[in-house]
Amino acid sequence: MKKTTSFPDPIVLHGSCLFVSDAHFRTPPDAASEERERLLVGLLEQRRQQLQHLFLLGDIFDYWFEYRDVVPKGYVTLFAFLKGLHAQGVQIHFFTGNHDMWVEDYFTEMFGAVIYREARLFDLNGYRCFVGHGDGLGGKQRKYLFIKRILNNRFNWRLYSMLHPRQSFALARCCSQSSRESHGEGVFVFRGEDEFQVQFARELLRTADIDYFIFAHRHVPVRYELTSECVLFNVGDWLEHFSYLTFDEEGKTPVLHEMKP
Repeated sequence: MKKTTSFPDPIVLHGSCLFVSDAHFRTPPDAASEERERLLVGLLEQRRQQLQHLFLLGDIFDYWFEYRDVVPKGYVTLFAFLKGLHAQGVQIHFFTGNHDMWVEDYFTEMFGAVIYREARLFDLNGYRCFVGHGDGLGGKQRKYLFIKRILNNRFNWRLYSMLHPRQSFALARCCSQSSRESHGEGVFVFRGEDEFQVQFARELLRTADIDYFIFAHRHVPVRYELTSECVLFNVGDWLEHFSYLTFDEEGKTPVLHEMKP
């Protein structure tokens, strides 16, 4: 019997898709960030001829905030390349993460990116795929969701924009560094059935037909079979694993890759 969960109509896309996430490019860029940017552009150059859809699944930037007349410094190489991809007809899908949720319209104006602030249902090459950054899903994450709700509030955006950019960027770097230090060793380990993303996916499968879940956020590249007909993928990161996911039209399943720098 057909399951009955009501979604907005899936976004139907066909063609070669590439997913990458969690690069945490720094503002302003340091040497390590510039090297990761160079490697990502190299990957995109390798797949340029067949690529039709590029999914940036959140936390591409360690911090992002757009003032009316100011955007973060750096990323010239990446942005120029994305602009070139857009010119050749590649559609760029940008999902906000917990580090770069304050995206406005700069990416849309620069290279035609479609911005998503929540996970969405896609029909990719004939398969139903639930795609998103993957933070705040499943389990009891009330504290995290409360903080995220505050940060996503438009009024609070306007309040924060009253800070001088030098102050706001310094504050963001400090918070990001503190967050990394508080995580400690072993936080980025995939915990199977204890993962919030897995719990969310299993709950959704009770009422919805999904072929693939494609998430990020956890920094661990994972292919996890939920059922004989449904697989959860975590794209991993472009910080340590240099992992990415592809889903081509002739293939029946997404494929995880790791690029060795």
